[in-house]
Order: sequence, then C-alpha cells, then structure tokens
Amino acid sequence: MASVGMQGVPWDNVGINDAGAARAATEHLLGLGHWDLAMLADTETGEPTLVTATERLRGFEETLAAHDLTVDPDLVLRAGSSIEGGRRAMIELLDNRRMPSAILAGCDETAFGALMAMRDLGLSAPKNVSIIGIDDHQMSCFLGLSTISQPVADQGAFAANLLIDRLHRPGPPHPPSRHELETKLIERKSTRRRR
Repeated sequence: MASVGMQGVPWDNVGINDAGAARAATEHLLGLGHWDLAMLADTETGEPTLVTATERLRGFEETLAAHDLTVDPDLVLRAGSSIEGGRRAMIELLDNRRMPSAILAGCDETAFGALMAMRDLGLSAPKNVSIIGIDDHQMSCFLGLSTISQPVADQGAFAANLLIDRLHRPGPPHPPSRHELETKLIERKSTRRRR
C-alpha cells in the first residue's frame, strides 16, 4: 500500500513537509516587512494520520518564535480548508478582530474565500493586506495568489511507483518509507512589501 500526504502510517507515503511549507510562506511575509501576521488555519477532525493543518500551524508558530514574535491567538482563526471557510474567517477577522498587515491561509481554497470576502467589502490584496496560501491550486495563478507550490501530480506518480515496486519485489516486505518532495515559493500579486 502507498499513500499521499499522510503521517505515521505503516505503509509507504509521499508528501511534503507541511510545517516547512508554512515556514517558507511565513518567512516570505516577514521578509516583506510584515510583522503583524494572522493565520487562517484548517482544523483536523479525522484520524491523527492526517495532520496537514496541524503541521502548517506549527510551522507558522515556529517561524514567528524564531523571530522573537508572539503569535496573537486573536489572529489565528479556524477556517477549514474551503472557500466558504476562508470567507467566513475573513469576515470574522474584519468585523470582530483587528486587521493584520499580512495573512497566511492554510491552503489556497481558504485564501480564495478570504479574497472573496475582501472584495465584497471593497478591500483587496495586497493593497489592504498581503495574503499567501499553500498548495498552488490551479486557480491561484488566475487569481494572482502568492503561494507555496507542492508537486501534487509528482506525489501521486511517486506513490504509484512505490506500490508497483512492492508488488514486483517478492520476498519479505521491507519497512515502509516516507518521502518528502520539494515545495517552491510562487510570488504573485497578492503579497507586497509593507509600506
């Protein structure tokens, strides 16, 4: 058996370093002079093998700590991993909390919802707030969203090859392996240097 994007499973797995992806996104925002950051985080309700959101939040928190910055709990909103969740979280941020200078969305779909809520309220990125996502969804380019790209197709192909290799290798099974593929910062129009 082989999977994509899982943690601690007793079979081969291919994925990315989710904490590392969030660290890269957070470092990008800090490098642009944004020291007041929010995160629209996903929430995990399933098995502990699916810890993508937890790892991304950990990467965000660790990066701020490495720069001697404190995570403001008021600026970490549970948004889910959907457009609607991102929209609701952004409205909550704008209506009931304070506006940071930049936002890390736990995934691109969440960022899409945040951008939609901003547009509906007459705001835009990066004019009012810089925003970055993670994943590089197909719509990210069209919407000008800065993001951390992960090679989804390569992960699937790698996992399939691992499975085929196991099927063709007779004898006692070898221990499961975990493989992490590289991510890449894609800077588009939704982030800019703080003015």
